[in-house]
Amino acid sequence: MAHATKNGRDDAEAVTPYSMHVSSKYLELTKKKLELTRLPRELDLPEQRRWDQGTPKAVLEPLLDYWLEQYDWRKQESHFNSLPQFRTTITLPSPTNPETSQSLRVHFVHKRSQHANAIPLLFCHTWPASFIEVQKIIDALTDPHSLPSFGAGALQAFHVVAPSIPGFGFSDASAMEDFGLKETAEVFDKVMQRLGYERYVAHGVGWGFSICRALALNHSHHCVAVHTANPMFRKPSFKWSPMAFLRYHIARLTRAKVSLLSFGYVPMELQAPAPTSGWDSSPTTQGSPYSDGPLGAALARGYSHRPQTHAFALCDSPIGLLAGLLDAIHTRAPAISPVTSRSRSPFLSLEEQDSLHDRSFHEEIGSSHTERPPQPLSPRDSEINARNYTWSPTEVLNWTMMQWLPGVEAAHRWLHRAHLDCSPLSDFSSTYCPVPLGISSFRARNSHSPSTPLMWGSASWGIAWVRRHQRPASTSPAWEAPDLLVLDMRECFGSIVNFPTQAT
Repeated sequence: MAHATKNGRDDAEAVTPYSMHVSSKYLELTKKKLELTRLPRELDLPEQRRWDQGTPKAVLEPLLDYWLEQYDWRKQESHFNSLPQFRTTITLPSPTNPETSQSLRVHFVHKRSQHANAIPLLFCHTWPASFIEVQKIIDALTDPHSLPSFGAGALQAFHVVAPSIPGFGFSDASAMEDFGLKETAEVFDKVMQRLGYERYVAHGVGWGFSICRALALNHSHHCVAVHTANPMFRKPSFKWSPMAFLRYHIARLTRAKVSLLSFGYVPMELQAPAPTSGWDSSPTTQGSPYSDGPLGAALARGYSHRPQTHAFALCDSPIGLLAGLLDAIHTRAPAISPVTSRSRSPFLSLEEQDSLHDRSFHEEIGSSHTERPPQPLSPRDSEINARNYTWSPTEVLNWTMMQWLPGVEAAHRWLHRAHLDCSPLSDFSSTYCPVPLGISSFRARNSHSPSTPLMWGSASWGIAWVRRHQRPASTSPAWEAPDLLVLDMRECFGSIVNFPTQAT
């Protein structure tokens, strides 16, 4: 039974500070698992094809050594605890039986801005990420002066809330089979209301964008605008959305070279044969935000369609999780200029000893770019800014640890349910959402065009703002291009929503 607290609220509604501390016993167990790792044999493939069958041994094995010999979890734990973290208990009715309910302890990061014009922002992480995805951008979002910008939204600040999806990070997992996108959105909305944010905006990529859609569809009186990056959209059909269908085909006929007839499309999106998305594939894979994305069939489909089978393997194998993460975030570009005779990883070389990672995140973001590049980018600016992000060994292992610590079974069950929720035959996918949507588009590592044309989304969203970038950031823009993402969010939300100025 809940008891009243001093402020008159039930204990169940209390928001309590939280800090991470993994037991030494569990860290010792992790080390033993790593020491007992048996790596599989692999084919001797040419360098340019070494990723064709998954993560190559030459990439994973040095990271295994680094994990055992140099990686310092306690140091990283201290980094993460610099984020203001909290937990609160959220109670939801069962999706299948309204007479029963479940209570979940929800973990979240919450940092308020000192600026009077601050907008409440709900940051929805994706998979295989976690709440730490927000770490590089939270200071610049709450304090605009830490990353100067010019133009629309230049001084827009945010109160940032970044919850962990139930079953991810340090949020309790739901024991109910039907807990998916709608239920996650319900939890996140209740967290925002509990913190006193009646109206807010939301950002998410990948599965985080799917959560944002659930928020916009079911809580549009609270979630008043959404921003995403690199979205995957369903190709419009005449039956589903005749106007979007006609606009797309008119733009294709004119190759988007006639401004009045381009309808937001650009020539680069239409030069290649008409792309398809995962929505047009078999019924079991339709609707995934990653169906044709960097995660590929082995991860997005395999993990989610048989979650319990994969759980037996991965809940006992930190190296299995590492291999999956590497496959998700790697670059397929040929390796160049090895620093040793060992094949070079597509990530930051181990020899650099994480010199970049050891910088504080606010210093790193503050020194990246102090002036927004012109749009469109000039050839010189394109050359300067269009750099591939290189993941440090510590960053890769941090992301792996955030899957390893809670166990993967709940997260994979959630993915299974989310895939079903995204079926193109569902109301979730087919309903038009009038909540304004802003889109940032970053290049994939080996492509100059997005996975699907951005304006395909006009069939299912009210697209209000678009910014196209030349810099590659296909996995996590908040991690790979934090400076540009922050500037985009300021400009997007600063121009499409109007919040009253509040005292801080």
